[in-house]
Amino acid sequence: MRFNTKELAYYASTRFGKADKEGALWMKEYEGLIKKKETYTQRWFLLTGNLLFYCREEHPDSMVVGLIIVEKCRVEVESTEGNRNGFRLMFDEDGVGYSFVANSAREQDEWRTAIATTSYEYLRMAFSELRGQLMHLTGKDPLVEDHPLGTLPITTVPALPTTAPAFEGKAVFELSLACSSLVGSLHDSVPNSLIVTSCMRPPQAYWIRYAQTEVVEHNCDPQFYTTVVFYAGSVSLHTRIKFEVFDKHESKMCPIGQATCTVLDIIKAPDTCCRLEVKFDDVTCGYLHIRAWKSEVNGGESGLELSAGSQVTKSPTPDLLSEEDVADGGGGASEPGSEFMSPAKFSFSAPMDNIVVRSYLFPVINSSDEKLKVTEVMGEGRYSFSIPMQLLELFIEEETRALQQYASLEGLRQEWEIGRQEVALVHSEMISQYKENCSGLQAQLEAGVTFKKSTAKGMPELDFVPVNLHIQQMKVGRGEEEKERVVYTCVTAGCPTAYSHKFKQGGLAKLRSTTPLANIGSTNPSTVTKTQRGQALLGQIEVVLGDLQKEVDSIRSAARGRVLTSVHTSTRALAENVHKLKSLCNINLIHDSLRDLAGAVEPEFKLSETNVVALCRRVEEHVVSVEAVVSSLTPSNIERWCELLEKPLVDFLSALTTTTTIFRKAVIFLFLRESYSLLQERVPLGLKSYLHRHDIVFSQAVTVTITSFVFKLLQSFAVPSFLTQLHKVGFLLHWESLLSTHGDEQGMLEDFIVAIADINQLTFKLCLAETLQDFPQVSGSRYKMCVEVPVQKTMFRLLPAPLQNGAEISVSAILFTQGINEQQTIADRFGDSTLQDQINIRSLTELTSYCSRYRECLGNSSTTLVQKSLRSFQLLEQLRIHVHSRKSKKVEILALSQEICRTVDGGRVTSCKSAKDRTAMGVTLEQTQILVKEMKMAPSEYQHCLDTMRSYGTRIRNAEKNIGARQYAFNALQVLTLPIPYRPPENTYKKKQQLQT
Repeated sequence: MRFNTKELAYYASTRFGKADKEGALWMKEYEGLIKKKETYTQRWFLLTGNLLFYCREEHPDSMVVGLIIVEKCRVEVESTEGNRNGFRLMFDEDGVGYSFVANSAREQDEWRTAIATTSYEYLRMAFSELRGQLMHLTGKDPLVEDHPLGTLPITTVPALPTTAPAFEGKAVFELSLACSSLVGSLHDSVPNSLIVTSCMRPPQAYWIRYAQTEVVEHNCDPQFYTTVVFYAGSVSLHTRIKFEVFDKHESKMCPIGQATCTVLDIIKAPDTCCRLEVKFDDVTCGYLHIRAWKSEVNGGESGLELSAGSQVTKSPTPDLLSEEDVADGGGGASEPGSEFMSPAKFSFSAPMDNIVVRSYLFPVINSSDEKLKVTEVMGEGRYSFSIPMQLLELFIEEETRALQQYASLEGLRQEWEIGRQEVALVHSEMISQYKENCSGLQAQLEAGVTFKKSTAKGMPELDFVPVNLHIQQMKVGRGEEEKERVVYTCVTAGCPTAYSHKFKQGGLAKLRSTTPLANIGSTNPSTVTKTQRGQALLGQIEVVLGDLQKEVDSIRSAARGRVLTSVHTSTRALAENVHKLKSLCNINLIHDSLRDLAGAVEPEFKLSETNVVALCRRVEEHVVSVEAVVSSLTPSNIERWCELLEKPLVDFLSALTTTTTIFRKAVIFLFLRESYSLLQERVPLGLKSYLHRHDIVFSQAVTVTITSFVFKLLQSFAVPSFLTQLHKVGFLLHWESLLSTHGDEQGMLEDFIVAIADINQLTFKLCLAETLQDFPQVSGSRYKMCVEVPVQKTMFRLLPAPLQNGAEISVSAILFTQGINEQQTIADRFGDSTLQDQINIRSLTELTSYCSRYRECLGNSSTTLVQKSLRSFQLLEQLRIHVHSRKSKKVEILALSQEICRTVDGGRVTSCKSAKDRTAMGVTLEQTQILVKEMKMAPSEYQHCLDTMRSYGTRIRNAEKNIGARQYAFNALQVLTLPIPYRPPENTYKKKQQLQT
């Protein structure tokens, strides 16, 4: 920059006492010719406009030392030890900076504010924003035509509302928008139009941005698919509604014009179609056509006090679930516009919060007038924290029980005593860690956190919580009179994996196959370990012991009651249970464990007997003694029955206790040996880390599964064949993965495999709910877990008798996976996608098995079920072809397996790394395919529908909830590697900046 030094110095001298801001500051300078030394020198600063002068002292004749032009820079706090009032002026282009220290904190704030708001760049931005606000309020440009500043850009209403309206209760009023004869904002241009809707509800005197349509490109007569939905309590007859029409070119939005009316104006319009002029500066720029209909609430109460004779097309209320279980939205919000944003309060029947709703009208094939009324609903799963906290409590109980078991092993030799202490220390550390995790989750709940954001997936304190757990539903109604019904429900969540543990050594599946860690936690029936068999055996022994104690009590009770037949019956049952105990324990596992335990104890603690048969024979001998006494009982000695039986029964219980204590110790020693072997092995991952990783993955998978089961149950409860299917065939859980087989995602997929195997050991029970707010309760252990789902009384009566009586519902979880991003491209060309193929082949076999059981149990029940069964096998044949093909990115596998799952009434889950970007593409693609194939939407609208849902639907709102921006985390290169159906629309992703997906 060229300037005249003398003129600037003179100008500075004239500004003393007149500057925008002046005062003393300490400025960092450098002294010395060769070796520069930092020093702070006090200077007198004058800020006038965007020029910052600094002089030697406070005097007009003082020498001007320097000048800083305040443009393209930023002000940062720079507090150091001894300099707590410092700040720094940094320039964006060359990185040059100036450091200052004020004499007080107040002066520091004043200087920072003054410098930050003095640049031409800032003033221009403030001017544009104020101009845009005036245009938003008045509909007119405050500048006259040909004003010198008229060429500056206008900061208009943002492309999307700052806060999307949440779903509150039920919809009461809905608008469909269209325009005609629009004039483009540029000369002779055809507009790319969109409409922003704002509301003003008296006595409010300000507009609240409420909704926005999609962009319809290159059309002067656009028909918008996105509707505007109002909910109970959000509008009245006198609510004013403003519709602002914009022309969008690249990243700029130019106003075309606006139209304003009240709800009453729309209702009283002839034929329920209101036509308004779109004006800009009192010049007509087109026309807005509004078609309205009122939704019924609770049998016709609309929430709007309509005058007599008003003509509004009535449409049934969009109902989230089949039951009338939605409570009215809560009030109490104090911020402006909160009546539009209050979250719904649901009963247990709809376990999701912070619901987002988007509605559309799509044309039907071969019909110019009929429309599909489509509503997207997305909410946060209510179990994100409650289920992991229950699981952590179970894990703590299990670890505490393990410590008690190890403490019962007395008299071990020195080397085994050391091993016992080391293993016990691992379990103690896990208990402490899990208690911290429980406290952390409770703190998150108290802080109001309702779901785990994708940006928090690596936080150890949230390890057990699934990432970004949401429920996605789509409801469709055809025509104005048909009630909307749920046609699609899908749970979306990040893949169950231990993000904070990283993937340097791979995931759980790889660790099992390459190290002795395969002996811990496996739930695959083909690889049941000694530890699992021992755990199951201990549980069975405890059950038999309880039965034996009951029979002893029955014999005593019958003797006191002098009922000889009951004494004989209980004695026979006692002998049968002893035989059952012998059958349980007379196995190689106990034989080997007893032998190993005998060699691991000190001589003074030598076992009295190490032969299983001999130990069981002692108990049997005492049973014989009891039987001998029972056979001697007669009416003549009836007074002495109790006395005669007491000694043999006490001896029996003593022998039983001694024998079972030895068996227990043998099994517990087995646990110790298995665990200690892992501590001795130099494996990549220790015992504690492996168990911890497994528990994290298991917790996330169980939480997602319970959420899917509950929503599928609510959606299909009124269908008797579905309840029969749950009882006879089990619950099918179709889990779709979009992970690649390259890098960290390969490790995530390896965790995923184990999660699916664990879920197949899960069972459900339906019980009668005591209150509306009852949550599912988890019981059991890592190896066998059962979830009790409370059901309201009116629904419980509809259950088949076996389910009412507590019959367990099995889970058939299957995983189909296909990577679609650039990492999968690398894996296909230069790496290995064998794991992906193996998973899909195995899942195809399991899905075929489920469909076969479905056909056997339900295939002949009705014509509809016969058709479903035939359709599922036709799709299975197509799926088999694609699974075994050599093509890369076989996304047909996902579409076909989805359709099979829907055909046989299974639950659906879609996952990627964080259930945000790829999952959004997958969910919207599936919804659009359903609309075309099953709901008869016009195929010509396929791409428009897809782009509309991705640009303005619930899933881009999900992205905003996670990262704070309404954009998908793709860049241009990543988009090019996605299969075409999975590519996001333009302007919904960062084209240059690399974002983590």
